[in-house]
Amino acid sequence: MKTGMIIIVAGTIALAGCAPVGGPGVSSYYDCGDGIRLKVDSLSGDRVMVQMNNDKPVTLPADKSASGAKYMSATHQFWSKGDEATWTVGRMVPMTCRKVAVPRGV
Repeated sequence: MKTGMIIIVAGTIALAGCAPVGGPGVSSYYDCGDGIRLKVDSLSGDRVMVQMNNDKPVTLPADKSASGAKYMSATHQFWSKGDEATWTVGRMVPMTCRKVAVPRGV
């Protein structure tokens, strides 16, 4: 009986290690140059919360995209594909950002 329980627990741990990174409650960080950093949190319901430096976070719903993951509102857009993302606020020029493992200055 103990051997069967050990096998089940070991299998569960092995499967947990295969879970995708970036699900709800997991933050991703992007460096956009010129001291601009983004913290992006995946939320339930196909939404993300994006915080630029220490500004107020913005929650964006998912939008259709031919490639990558696109989230947008009337004034903000976050579009990512692989380790690169584009961040746009209002009518400003879009910023190209690169995913980083650990944000600088934190």
